[in-house]
Amino acid sequence: MSRVIFRVSGGFLVGVLALLAMSLYLSEHYTNEYQRLSAAGDVEGAMEKVDLAIRLNPFDADPLEARAYLLQRQNRYGEAEQALREAAEREPQDFVPYLALGNLRMTRLDDPDAAARSYREALERNPKLILGKTSLAQAYMRQGKLGEARKVYEDLRSTHDLTYQGLYDLGRIYVRSGRPDEGVKTIRVAQRRVDNDLEATERSDQVKDLRASMDLAIADALVVQGKYERARRIVSESSAEQAPAILRLLNTDPEKYRESVESSGVY
Repeated sequence: MSRVIFRVSGGFLVGVLALLAMSLYLSEHYTNEYQRLSAAGDVEGAMEKVDLAIRLNPFDADPLEARAYLLQRQNRYGEAEQALREAAEREPQDFVPYLALGNLRMTRLDDPDAAARSYREALERNPKLILGKTSLAQAYMRQGKLGEARKVYEDLRSTHDLTYQGLYDLGRIYVRSGRPDEGVKTIRVAQRRVDNDLEATERSDQVKDLRASMDLAIADALVVQGKYERARRIVSESSAEQAPAILRLLNTDPEKYRESVESSGVY
């Protein structure tokens, strides 16, 4: 009798494993179908496939991350946030859902406090994640926590992982933290990196605009130092859209402009 029960139990287990394997296979299939439909612009069809994949595989976070992506395309940001939370619950040691949550909260939900928490959670799971560190520093800047942002950027600089955007941000933080000399040096390093990139490849207009903004940031540092003539010269030669307005203020009331620089945020 015991042998019969064992055989029945073994057969049942094999059947369960076979069903599980089939479910996982179909989940992956529907996830691939989502990618195809999403690339073709069929968001509704892609969403149907993703929902099927989510139901068939209760362990994988990828379908939920895909659902969050589709929801963001439909401007359904609250639902996208919930999908990413569920993804994090499915794979609690994976940093990706937390990084995606941080990006969503930072760029779409305008919640830098929640974004910073998500980025820290991502870094707990992957302490070497450069993108996570950079994003956390930007969230700190949005919060007005310049000291925390500076520490993150300086850590990245010490490991030679700081981008020219990060150097630019760090330089502006120095300017507003009573270290304008260090700010100028740091921003000039960022400028050299951008200039090298512009020479090597055809860069986007966004990068060119950033390069122009760096000139204005150096002018701000000079204003904080009381070097108004040098600041005027830089602003007058700048191609930045806001340069004419800054130049007018520098010509009419440089002290007022200095006060505005010292009291302004970075982000």
